[in-house]
Amino acid sequence: MQISFSEQLRRTRKEKKLTVEQLANKVGCSKSYISQLENDVAKPSVTMLGKLSKALDGQIIDFFYDEQNNQKDIVVGVGGPERIIAQNCLVTSDDRRTIDYPDGKTRSQFLTRAVYQKKMQPILTIIEPGGESNQDGPLQHPPGSQEFIMVVKGEIEFDAEGKFFTLHAGDTFYFDGDVPHHWKNASDEVAEVLFIWTPAVW
Repeated sequence: MQISFSEQLRRTRKEKKLTVEQLANKVGCSKSYISQLENDVAKPSVTMLGKLSKALDGQIIDFFYDEQNNQKDIVVGVGGPERIIAQNCLVTSDDRRTIDYPDGKTRSQFLTRAVYQKKMQPILTIIEPGGESNQDGPLQHPPGSQEFIMVVKGEIEFDAEGKFFTLHAGDTFYFDGDVPHHWKNASDEVAEVLFIWTPAVW
């Protein structure tokens, strides 16, 4: 079963032996805001998720840990040497971990497990009309990272370092992850976008 974000945040903070005040100071917010997050009264922005993961020496995906992700490996070797295929290589469509954005109009589904063992990270993001990447400002991933996006359905407006594009279904975009960027669904229809990062940034 997937542990809630609020529960995982509280658990991780205590594992790191940090008080609410100490964590608040590390991420630059108030104690009351951290308490609201831990009690599921407020939801963090994408930027705040990044700050929290950095302050707690982890990645964003750590806040969406699945306790049942401990299945045995599978051994295969038809017509050749045996190989070990981890059970977590398979993620069925009804077993994806999900992030709901604070705006209530956007959610991202993780398409892989065991992110630390992989060289890339794909997610599928469903964006309702008006949904956007972050209301606190542009996103910016670590230097050396790269990002690929493909609009699967609908369209989004995309801003990469002040250059604006409208991406329609079937369009793709590839860029350095540390370029400040922002996206938004300004249309009247739901959009679905595939994001792939290398290395994993979430």
